Parts: sequence; structure tokens; C-alpha cells
Amino acid sequence: MKRATVLTLAVLAGLTATSTIARAASETPTDPCTVPETVYTVDGALPRAWERLKRGGALPILVLNSAGSRPDTAYPALLEKELAARLPDRKVSVTVRNAPGATAQEMLPILNRELAASSASLLIWQVGTADAMRNIGPDSFGEALGLGIAAAQGRGADVILMDMQYSPQTTQLITFQPYLDYVEWVSQNSDVVHFPRFEMMRHWFEDDRVGFAPDSKEEKLQAYQFVHRCLGRILADTVSTMIDRAGRPAP
Repeated sequence: MKRATVLTLAVLAGLTATSTIARAASETPTDPCTVPETVYTVDGALPRAWERLKRGGALPILVLNSAGSRPDTAYPALLEKELAARLPDRKVSVTVRNAPGATAQEMLPILNRELAASSASLLIWQVGTADAMRNIGPDSFGEALGLGIAAAQGRGADVILMDMQYSPQTTQLITFQPYLDYVEWVSQNSDVVHFPRFEMMRHWFEDDRVGFAPDSKEEKLQAYQFVHRCLGRILADTVSTMIDRAGRPAP
């Protein structure tokens, strides 16, 4: 066989192998919880939580929301489990306080009371749903957020603001965007983290990873489990990454 023919066959074989590897890689299933950087990028740090851990303390987390949840399968329980695995030498505890139907303003007394009782070093505050449903003025909503953030930080707690849930049905009935914009603006100007649950869930829905209009109880349960499993995992990644970032020396 001529040398040129041998070289050609070798090149073709290499190209075939490369294309096979590339095709196999592209066909490898990705984590269904992932979201693009345009939706969420872990940014910032949790200096107060880091200081507590640096002194040999625990990581007590308070979750304050305006709706009830299944305690064992909701994301706070999964967050606690995931963080405990990432911080095996520290005690991680997640306490949930529900304030059904409460606006951000109405949650302020609960926030202050629970932070005083729990001495949490991190507050995850779910906000916006009740305010949007009741058409509370965005300025009043933003003012309440500012007061809650100041109270939490004054008590030594970092803050993660989690916005509302997404579903194609509710977005046709309720105008969420002004409240989403306010959460983003307040986060950028108050040294807190905005966790964009609304956009994450919309991405999963539009990418056909989950449906929010299930036809059966089983499908509804599957959707619930998917969303909360993903929220718990991404939150755990967020918290552990930002704590680690807070502990790095400044460049």
C-alpha cells in the first residue's frame, strides 16, 4: 500500500475516532438541575457566616417564607443534608418559619423575632409572592426588603433573597416583573445575594425538564420533587462556594 494512502487512512481513522468521542460526549446526560450563567452565577460571599465558622461555630440557617411546605421533601431539608456533607466538621441546621400569605412588610416582626431566637448566621428570605398577588406597591415592597435586610445584617446574619416560584399559569394572572426587578436592585445595593428561583424554574420549564400543569397527582409530586431537589442542591453549592470565597485572602 502506498505511503500516501496509509497516511490518508490514518487521518480518516483519527477523525472518525474524534467524532465518535465528541458524539458520545454530547450524548452524555447532563445534570438536569443545571442552569446557564445567564440565569444564575454564584457571585459574592457570606462573610458573617464565614466568621461564625472560623471561630469554630456552627452554621445555623433560618428560612423564612410566605407559604407552607412538606418539611421532609422541601428544599430546606435537602439543603441541610447537602451542606452537612460539604461541612462534615461543622454543625449545620436549617430552621423553617412559615408565614402563609404574608407580605414582606408583614414578615418583618417574624423575621426579627426568629433571628433573635435562632441566632442564625444566614437568612434565606423568600419574598415577592404575596406582595405581587395583593398588588402591593413596588416601592413599599422595596422599603420592607431594605428594613429586613438591615435587621438581619445588624444581628450578624448574611442574607439570600429568594424570589417567587414560576408557573406559566400564574404569570398570566399576576404581574411579577416589578417585584423581581426590585429584588435584583435591592440585592445589588445591599450586599446580599439574589437567588433567582423564578428564572430557574422558567428555564427548567422551557427546556422541558419539568412541567407545572401535571395531569395526575403522581406527575405533580414528581414536579415538586424535581424543583425542590434542584433548589436544595444549587443553594448548597451557593452557600458552600460563597463561604469558601469569604475565607480566601484578598488578592
